[in-house]
Order: sequence, then structure tokens, then C-alpha cells
Amino acid sequence: MKNSHYLLLFAGLLGILLTGTPPAARAATGPKALRLVYSHKVCYEPFIIAKANGYFAEEGLKVEVKLVNGGILAAESLLTGSADVAAMGDAPFLIAASRSNTVRLLSSYGGGSKMHRVIARRNITGIQQLEGARVGIQMGSSTYGAFLAWCQQVGLEPGKIHFVSLSPLDMPQAMQTGQLDAMAGSEPWPSNVEATAGAQVHELTDFSALHNSFPLLVAASANALEQRRDDLDALLRALAKAVRFMEQQPDQAVKILAAAIGLPEPQQRRCTYQLAWGVGFTQQDHNSLLMTARDLKSLGKIDRIPAISAYLQTAAAQP
Repeated sequence: MKNSHYLLLFAGLLGILLTGTPPAARAATGPKALRLVYSHKVCYEPFIIAKANGYFAEEGLKVEVKLVNGGILAAESLLTGSADVAAMGDAPFLIAASRSNTVRLLSSYGGGSKMHRVIARRNITGIQQLEGARVGIQMGSSTYGAFLAWCQQVGLEPGKIHFVSLSPLDMPQAMQTGQLDAMAGSEPWPSNVEATAGAQVHELTDFSALHNSFPLLVAASANALEQRRDDLDALLRALAKAVRFMEQQPDQAVKILAAAIGLPEPQQRRCTYQLAWGVGFTQQDHNSLLMTARDLKSLGKIDRIPAISAYLQTAAAQP
């Protein structure tokens, strides 16, 4: 009996010497959490549903979620090494991937040509009036990239527009008080401005004329892609479950999303289902992403066009 006790004690000490951590402590901590970054916005709804419905856990995935106010901040998390995987729009991904080979594209999970809207004060009735106007925007965002490309198409000079770098949370009050003449963003930011400023504002345009699907993307660090491929597969399977739930249970999905994002349910339903959702990477996604990359490069916003190929695609998301 005493010999058995000494053997167990020796095994425990050996474990500490070899790993630096007592065996019981290692068992208690379990698998390392995947550090996941996204926003509580319409563009990130499959992530919100997956977390709310426990789909990450169903796939055996432990996640540590960090919420940010936009895709450009999610992209920065990958660049700084504070995230393993992050969700973002096209321009933030392209900007980050053009700066570092450590940012890798996994898949798209949605998109839509009407994703971005421009809300203007009532005295602005035509797009030409945007030249000389103060336009609130989140610099480096997918909306910013879309706005610049749209300006090229419709003949506006971006240099004549007074872009105001502003947190989307501050845009409703800035529009209401006349500090801005217009704002551009993806939901819920335009709807928040409309709700706050009311009759003072109207929708001036969206960017559907670009015929770009503005794919929403999941990107990961090169390190996570090398060391945690099974976890990344599980993440995409969880997102695919969330998309199916959104398709099959729209009423329940709207309730969950409205509570998380803060939109009234009727408005939430409109915003959610004006976008197309699906985990994978289609030829349309590729073409749209390449279109945005070329626009950003021609405007001097990126120095090079990064490789546009998704490492994990539809197969990883199959049930």
C-alpha cells in the first residue's frame, strides 16, 4: 500500500517536471479555447446564433469570444496575435492580408449587394452633393472600401468628400445634431441613425450598382490554421448549423438577433433577410473579393493584392 502511494507521488512529481503543470490541473483546464472575435451586428449573425444556441459546444469546440465594434478591429486582432480566428468584411480582410502573410482566409458565410447604405440629411437630395459634405464612416471598414469603389463608378472624387472617422455608436447623435451631412455603414448603424434622427434624414443610396456581393469572411491566423485545423472545421460546422436555423426558424432567429443587436423585431427581420447566408466560398465570392482588392489597390489603400483562396470551404461545413 505504501509502495503504491510512493509510486503515485513519483508519477505526479514526474508530470510536473516534464510539463510544468500538475496532472490534475491539466485535466481541469481541458482543451485550450479558440479565441474568436466578431461584432454584434447584422453582418455577424451566424456567430450570434451559434453562440446563443450552443452550436460551438455541440461541435466540441471551446471558444473565448471577444466582441468589437467592426471588422477592421477584428482584423487588427489577428494582426496583433490577440485572436485565433475572426469575422470581418472584404476590405478589412484585404487590408490585413496585404500587410501580413499570417492572415489566412477560411471561408465566406454570407453577403449581399445592399449590405451598405448611405443615410443623408434631407437637404442632400443627389449624390453629387456628397462632394464637399461631411460623411461619417468607419475608416478601413468594408463600407469604406465599398464607398470608394462606388465613388469611382459614379464619378465622384473621394478627395472632395470630407470623410469623418467616427465610431458608429456616435453617428446617430452626430446626424441628429447636424455635425454630419451623411453617414455610411452596414446594419444596424444606418437603421440606428434613422431611428434617432427620424424625418431629418433619408436613405440616399446603397452600393448595389457595383454588382459586388461584399462577401463576409472568416479568417484565421497562420498559426491557428497549422495547429488547430480540427477546431476550425468545427467552427465552420457550427456556423453552418446557425445558417440552417436562420433559414428554418426565422421567427426564433429574429428574436435572438433582435435581443443581441438591439433592433426592433420587424426591422431586424428586414435587415437579416436582405442578406444571403451560406458557409463556403463560391466563384461569386472570389470575383467580388478580387473586384474590391483591385479597387483598393488602384486607390492606394493596399500595396499588393493578397492571395484570394479559401483554405476551408463547403466540405468543412457539412453536417
